[in-house]
Amino acid sequence: MEMNMKLFAKLSAFIILIVHLAGCTAGKEADLSKEPVSIVHKGSHFEVVLDFTAGTSHFDMGKAYGAAILQAMPDYEALFDSYIADTAKSSQELDYLIARVNDIKPQLNQDYVDEIEGIAASLSGLTQTSRGDGKLSADELFLINLFPDVARSTQCSALSVYGQRSETQETMTARILEWYSGTQNQLARLHAVVTYKNSAQSMVTIGYLGYMGTISGFNDDGVFGSILDAGTGLTYSSSSKYSYPMDLRYALEHYQTIDEVADFLKSPDRAYTFSHLIFLSDPSVSKVLENNVAGKANSLRDLRTEQSKLNGKITWDIPDSIGSVNSFMLKGNLNNHSYYLNNIARYESMKHELKSKGDQVSLDELKSIAAYYTGEGPREQTDGDLYTVGTQQIIIFEPGKLNLEVFFRPVSNELPAVPQFEQIPVDF
Repeated sequence: MEMNMKLFAKLSAFIILIVHLAGCTAGKEADLSKEPVSIVHKGSHFEVVLDFTAGTSHFDMGKAYGAAILQAMPDYEALFDSYIADTAKSSQELDYLIARVNDIKPQLNQDYVDEIEGIAASLSGLTQTSRGDGKLSADELFLINLFPDVARSTQCSALSVYGQRSETQETMTARILEWYSGTQNQLARLHAVVTYKNSAQSMVTIGYLGYMGTISGFNDDGVFGSILDAGTGLTYSSSSKYSYPMDLRYALEHYQTIDEVADFLKSPDRAYTFSHLIFLSDPSVSKVLENNVAGKANSLRDLRTEQSKLNGKITWDIPDSIGSVNSFMLKGNLNNHSYYLNNIARYESMKHELKSKGDQVSLDELKSIAAYYTGEGPREQTDGDLYTVGTQQIIIFEPGKLNLEVFFRPVSNELPAVPQFEQIPVDF
């Protein structure tokens, strides 16, 4: 411990870092009035604050964040390194993924590059990449941060009510994240809620320690965005491509409305490796950006609303609400919905459960929809379950109140029959 404290003291004389080494015990709330970096272990997740208002550079912030991560979780590198090994089954596969990373890296916002390189500077792998060595190199850390762009994320879903259908008359959104857990349930030990305190526009992301993009997040204007996969079968190419989770972070840090965020992400100059969806909410409404980047006649990059005309026999006949699984639905877009049971079954369950709540939906009822499964416990998407064996997080968010509640997949890997949501403080 003495050695670690000496090492940390060298980082910066003006950085005071509060880290609670509490194992699975919740730590005290920290006074965040001056500390640029703070990590508090809350048992199910880490609460992280990165305060840029003190004038800290992005590289120095990353370096301090990396040191803080190692203080809070000494086996951080081993956990993520084993997760990478679970995904890349050989050194050759790892090299292949890193080649994709190197294609995308030049297009990343330089501030985000500096942050990731700063984190890497505090880790032990440095420039030496070796699969399964228990260390993280800079290349491997960039791989973690670009996983949705180079290795493809798995399935997710989202649902929102607003207007007359919402008990509060304002938007209430549920977002279910389903990612690969790892053979040892590694991701469950890395859940993190990260607050970026910026001088201009601050934001919160719900993701994982050291992940600097946005899987799910919102800004201080109450604009929420989350990523969902939507496959098209397009041949993969990473040449000159951007990262859509990194671009979502940028959009939430720089824009104040759903339409502005969507316009940035669907701009013709933003070319991405994979087609995807962005589920967007603000205090009054929710929309879904269908970002089909295949470049074909049936490749639309446009917003879907509850009034949008949909493909084929797909319907959404529930006013003041919108839902999404992993498929495009806009009329004229590629129909990757109607032929895939995992999409059809979840979509029909979502509609059925929402209709069963009547004309108005409470926050607790929205939680129950997000926690829906058909059998004795969470099973597969093809069973029509929304809460499945692959669920990592269920996020409940009220943009008008900045009210955030999250269920985190437990470290035990035993999913409860009823997910327990934790109230997450939001302090900009």
